[in-house]
Amino acid sequence: MTNNFKDWLSMDVENIEPMNLSDSKKFEMKQNILARSHKKKNHMNLRHLTVAAIIVVSAVTATSFTFPTFAAQIPFMQNIVGYFDNEDTIYENYSVFATEIGQTQTSNGTSVMIENAVFDGTSLTVSYAIETDVDLGPSPRMSDPFDVKGASGIGSHGTIQKISDTKYVGVEKITPHFEKNIPDELEVSWQPKSFGHSTTNEVTGDWEFNFTLSKLDNDIQLVNQSITNHGVTVLVESLEKNDLSTVINYESVVKEEILKQWPFVSVQFETIQDDLGNTYIVDSNGGTSHDKGVTFKLSDTIKSIDPKAKSLTLTPIAYFSLGSGIGMEKKEMDSITIELK
Repeated sequence: MTNNFKDWLSMDVENIEPMNLSDSKKFEMKQNILARSHKKKNHMNLRHLTVAAIIVVSAVTATSFTFPTFAAQIPFMQNIVGYFDNEDTIYENYSVFATEIGQTQTSNGTSVMIENAVFDGTSLTVSYAIETDVDLGPSPRMSDPFDVKGASGIGSHGTIQKISDTKYVGVEKITPHFEKNIPDELEVSWQPKSFGHSTTNEVTGDWEFNFTLSKLDNDIQLVNQSITNHGVTVLVESLEKNDLSTVINYESVVKEEILKQWPFVSVQFETIQDDLGNTYIVDSNGGTSHDKGVTFKLSDTIKSIDPKAKSLTLTPIAYFSLGSGIGMEKKEMDSITIELK
């Protein structure tokens, strides 16, 4: 291991400072960042796109790549999620269940390395690192998202953090949406063309990654409990539980007269507690709509539920907006309590 790489092991994680977001900013991000969808490579008539507040479903052109990858031993790239770790999130057990990918590629003097990834049956989470001599700023962005073969639409969100003058670590959560059943194994590709905030703080290159990922074994509990408030109905359909996470699958239905006043209405569970008093941080996976926002199929992820818990109480929050965070209203709905099996 070179001295350059040893720097990774001596980084002070405590110096990485988290950022808080306002409710309005969270809502805006849900619509404009979290809801990224893939488009066809040919031009599309925008009039035929379905309006969706969280993610728009569109066709995806899947491509197979053949290129050399380096399954290298990268000792300094150990437990990248440790830089983002929080005991109340799925990162708590991420390293235990993640599959080692161990691929690295270098282009134009910048190395990009994928450490590992995990697929809980709904979303996949990938940890990676970047080494470059260019100052990309404290929180750079990547130009191109991860792609999943066969997905009709993809929502994703993540973050990249600077941890030294030349090194960055990132975690990306990707939620693919399929027209039919979710496959047991995903074929994932990633072809980022640049990283940075602007042309003056940016690196460009030709990196290409391709790997497969099998889903964790899930225990599915059917729920089918609903609540209606403020012209919005929320139906919790099922829970998908494994040792890493719990996925809440649910549906929201908005009365059409509400949509005339508020064109963008979304729902998320922001407070989830069990009967033992544990509170679970919620990570939204986004959702899909095929009827201009009247109905949404959605899911949220929390860490694995305490095995001693006997019930789970979910409080949905309905967001009403004119678009881009304008005139936003937030209304709490009645709680739903689910008896765990």
